[in-house]
Amino acid sequence: MRFPYIVAVVAVSQIGATDCGQVIKDPGFDLWCGDSLCAWKLERGDITRVPTWHEGDSGVSLDGSDTAIEQLASFNGGDGDCIVFDLVANVEDGAEVYLNVDVQGDGVLEMHERLPTSHWKPLSYAIMFKRPFDGVRFELAKTGAGAAVLAQIGAATSDKCEGLTPLDPGPRKNGASCDSGADCVSGICKPSPTPVNQWATQVCMGCDPAQQTCGGGETCGLVEPVAPIYAIPVACEPPHGREVGELCLGNDDCASQICNHEISSQYGYCGGCGILGCPTGQTCQQPWSIDTGFGPQPFGPWTCSNGKPGDTCAADADCTSARCTGSVRKQCGDGRACATRDDCPDASGLTPGACTTVGIQGGRCE
Repeated sequence: MRFPYIVAVVAVSQIGATDCGQVIKDPGFDLWCGDSLCAWKLERGDITRVPTWHEGDSGVSLDGSDTAIEQLASFNGGDGDCIVFDLVANVEDGAEVYLNVDVQGDGVLEMHERLPTSHWKPLSYAIMFKRPFDGVRFELAKTGAGAAVLAQIGAATSDKCEGLTPLDPGPRKNGASCDSGADCVSGICKPSPTPVNQWATQVCMGCDPAQQTCGGGETCGLVEPVAPIYAIPVACEPPHGREVGELCLGNDDCASQICNHEISSQYGYCGGCGILGCPTGQTCQQPWSIDTGFGPQPFGPWTCSNGKPGDTCAADADCTSARCTGSVRKQCGDGRACATRDDCPDASGLTPGACTTVGIQGGRCE
């Protein structure tokens, strides 16, 4: 299946014909972590590191009859709207290999291009995108019993897209960049309390925090991000469902009914104390100290010191027993929860920000 907005070129001169920096990580399949690619995720099937036509240059063999690898790139409308995707392929008869492109990484393919049968042929694809967009998921998929090896993959911004129809992701999910409500599934496009891209401060929202447009006893608050390329989404959710240490927009988000806001910040953290302070002999304090890249800065929930058994806590130091039990809280630089740094937005270039252990979420003193 071919698409009118794609130009496919089989020519050595097209390899690396880009104007700016690379869009994807590890643009040559050079980085392997054991038997796995470091920068590409194995979606299904099996892969093997194999030699190519060039000594010292390794490639990836897509093994089996149904194999796919993918990478979510943070390339967005602020970087440009055109890229050239290059690779060298050795695709035998009996194998079908596709370059799939999913704008916004929302699971819907805007491009499904079959690579031709070839013997170490360089291929180049110019692809244009409709702004605004926040990222692109690239997938290389193979079906069939024939062998397929890929090497020297790269993607970089370019000006080679004149005359192409841009890939349009359609209505965007909550947390995606937008220019107007027409860009959004929800029809609401507002300034984001947690922007990811400096170039785009408006995002699609499931509700309007200023208007409290939720019904049925719900509140308009922060919910978990669907991907690191998105801002932390705003949507309707049940009230008082967030634990101490989780992000919040207002008091109604938190089980404690206390949302501690930082100065000049639109969002905060559910805490255990606030303007009403603490019982006599205790101090309302911030137990977390997070390195934001400019030295340790306090940013997190407020809790009472010298906690007794059963009292709210966010760190061992909150408790007289020095024991705060709950879930370990790890988060990115913008406050979103994370398991690894791959859950965090890119901090510089193509490198994700740190995923740091900051304290305890939903803690109680023993």
